[in-house]
Amino acid sequence: MITRRDVFVAVLAAGATSVVLLTPWQEMGSHLFAPRLASSGLGDGLDQALAALDGTHGIGRAYVESQTPALTAEQLTRELGRRFGNPLKDLATAEATIAQTIKADFAAGRTCRVDGWLLSQTECELAGLRWHLHGDAPAIRAVAATPVAAAAVAPAATPEVTGEAETPVSQIVEVLNWGPRTTEQGTRFNEQPDGHSGLWFQADNVPSWVKVRIDGADAPTQVSERGFTSGLFGDTQERILSTPGNYRIELHDPMRDITQLIGEFEVRPMAERAVLPDGTHSRVFCPVVSWGPESTIAGVAANAQPDGSQGMYFTLPCAPRNVQLVFGEDRLPATRTERGVTARVPLAHLAVPGKIALKLRDADSGEELPAGTFEILAP
Repeated sequence: MITRRDVFVAVLAAGATSVVLLTPWQEMGSHLFAPRLASSGLGDGLDQALAALDGTHGIGRAYVESQTPALTAEQLTRELGRRFGNPLKDLATAEATIAQTIKADFAAGRTCRVDGWLLSQTECELAGLRWHLHGDAPAIRAVAATPVAAAAVAPAATPEVTGEAETPVSQIVEVLNWGPRTTEQGTRFNEQPDGHSGLWFQADNVPSWVKVRIDGADAPTQVSERGFTSGLFGDTQERILSTPGNYRIELHDPMRDITQLIGEFEVRPMAERAVLPDGTHSRVFCPVVSWGPESTIAGVAANAQPDGSQGMYFTLPCAPRNVQLVFGEDRLPATRTERGVTARVPLAHLAVPGKIALKLRDADSGEELPAGTFEILAP
């Protein structure tokens, strides 16, 4: 479980021809905190970068275990050493070299897939080596000699003991429900007028002084009769939304100095983008996995809604915030949800038999993604 985020790491972004894992390494140098680092044998700079790659254990483990047999730390070090060519002695050199190598990988088509995400080979190997050195890999072996260097892997750094007592955990209120609970990397959720991403919590009899803690830090909190609200603000929002992983959501009572675990908020890695009709990749849409209903009888709304319209759904991992449904020639309001997009088609649009092209449209950029063909059958 990841509870500390001092750096920005492993940031997926949509590229022109693929989904690219970009790494804003510039934030790392001033935030590294571990006094002892596991050695990769590839230079102190790379060891610092690896230690800061918090939130990549899932990617690393999946990549290592997807190979037969599973990749060892020695194999990963050998491959990375061959690609980097020289020891990465300081963090600045490591940052620049890693960024250049990732770009070169994509230019040369050296990619790998992990749970559906398209990454560069270097990113997969870095995540895999990080899991071996700092994760829950079953065994950490000595790293074999490489063209760069040779060193034994030291045990992963242990947290410093500060002498401060941990805040006791207890029940403050009964949280009946809360959300949203997940978003895609780089995507704000439940965005409020001031730009922050809002979290809501349903609960009764909430003390007015409690604070929501997100990833260990207090967040602005508003208490009402129906519960309380909080969210991601400013730099904290940018930091968390840029880093895939699970973030603890807690409620803290400073009067009694107790804290209650509510759950975890998940930032999913950026998914692979859909291919548009011109062969380029969408910047905002993932491929449509399923949609419906696919047909109806003229004058009849399938999946009828209370206002008489026809409810439609489109399942896809990601979609823009200001999304529309293009039903033939008509642009209809739509709503982005955690599972995709929903929209309503007025009954008047279903009066005449025929086949209607469906598209999802980004209202901000005008980009359109073909989604299917809806058929209106004769009575």
